[in-house]
Amino acid sequence: MFYKRIVLLGLCLWASLGLCAFTLQYGSLFKVADITLTQEGKPVLPLARGKYANIRVLTKETFEILKKCPASCRQTAGKGDISLHSFRPAQTRPGMWIAEVSYDEAWLVTFLIFQNKEGFGVVPPEYFIFLDKALQARTERLLSARAQEEK
Repeated sequence: MFYKRIVLLGLCLWASLGLCAFTLQYGSLFKVADITLTQEGKPVLPLARGKYANIRVLTKETFEILKKCPASCRQTAGKGDISLHSFRPAQTRPGMWIAEVSYDEAWLVTFLIFQNKEGFGVVPPEYFIFLDKALQARTERLLSARAQEEK
C-alpha cells in the first residue's frame, strides 16, 4: 500500500511539472491528446507547430476537469451538437479557409479546409482525434458546405 502511494505521488508530481502529457476523452466523440499541467496545476492544451491554439476550452466545468486530471481521463459528453463560430479565408493561401467549430459549447476546435480536385478536404488539429465517425462526417459536411458557399 505504501509503494502505491509513493508511485501515485510521483506520477502526480511528474504531471504537475509538465513532464508528462495526458489525454482527455470527451465521451465517445473525440480525444484531445498531449495536455500538460503547469507547476501551478493550470492545464495547458497543445499548440500546433508550437504556436497555434487550435483547441480551446469554452466552459469552466471543462477547465476544472482538466485541472483535476493528472493522468488520462474522460469527460462526460453532451449530445455532440456542432456550432460554427467563425469561418474565414486564409490570408496566405487561396482555396483555404479556417473554421472554428464548437462541440456542445464546451470545446472550440479550429479546422483547416482546403479546396481540391474532389471538392474540399477538412483537416483537424494535430492533437484532436475523432472517435465518432458520424460526428466527423457531420463536421466535414458542415465545413465543406460552407466552403462551397464562400468559393
